[in-house]
Amino acid sequence: MNVGQLVVKKIVSLPLTSTMREVAKTMRENDVSSVLLVDDMGGIVSIVTERDITKAVAEGMDYSTPATKLGNSPVISVERETSLVEALEVMGEKRIRHLVVTDEGKPLGVVSLREIANTLTVISYAETSY
Repeated sequence: MNVGQLVVKKIVSLPLTSTMREVAKTMRENDVSSVLLVDDMGGIVSIVTERDITKAVAEGMDYSTPATKLGNSPVISVERETSLVEALEVMGEKRIRHLVVTDEGKPLGVVSLREIANTLTVISYAETSY
């Protein structure tokens, strides 16, 4: 199985000018754990995750803080044919929990560590339950 098969939601993105509150609201409205920050040309510049929001709130940052101060850059991506195990290896090496999945370099979606781990658990369980 590859990471491209896990992409089921559309990419959720906001402009670089977005605030922490706008990112958090967008995550809630779209039921996602990350939002991509894009430039005027639609290029991905940064990714903001639930963990980034939680950290910012815990540190007492104002909700109007520019989201670019929270996000992680550069954004790490893998091609859709990347196996789940390879994707986990990248996440471990880079110490990240979200990967942008691309198709010939074009963003397709985002997968989380949780999604990959849950899928591998189901596959492993299915293989051992025979």
